[in-house]
Amino acid sequence: MKKYLQIFLMYALLLVVLTSAAFAQSGHGPQNHREQIESQKIAYLTRQLELTPQEAQAFWPVYNQFDARRKALRQGFGQNARHEDHDIDKLTDKEATELADGQIIEAQKLLDLRKEYHAQFKGVLPIKKVLKLYEAERDFQKELLGQIRQHREQSPPEK
Repeated sequence: MKKYLQIFLMYALLLVVLTSAAFAQSGHGPQNHREQIESQKIAYLTRQLELTPQEAQAFWPVYNQFDARRKALRQGFGQNARHEDHDIDKLTDKEATELADGQIIEAQKLLDLRKEYHAQFKGVLPIKKVLKLYEAERDFQKELLGQIRQHREQSPPEK
């Protein structure tokens, strides 16, 4: 009976994710695109982690909080000067130092956040599933980048 409940819950979750992805596809614009990617990510992580209903109930609130804080950090970083926006050869040594130091500080903040939530993930998931989470996040990112590259190659250049 417990196995049937797990299967039912997984299919129900998948149905919700696919339905929300379908609705997101019906709209246009960056917000709908972000929602679609987020739905794909949730479905991907759910498949890869093979969470039990109890694990899912404990995991998703922690993960969602982690992901929101990570996004807020990255958004704040985006407001700072980035080397992509500058001709590095034209920077003064002082500007280059500030830019390089800023990147290290940003990386440290992300690492500190990951360390904080690593402990929380270990509290709600078996350690092997925590490792699977990290691997699944990397794999999803690679897949997403591959899809973006493929889309760009297939799309005609904009005029």
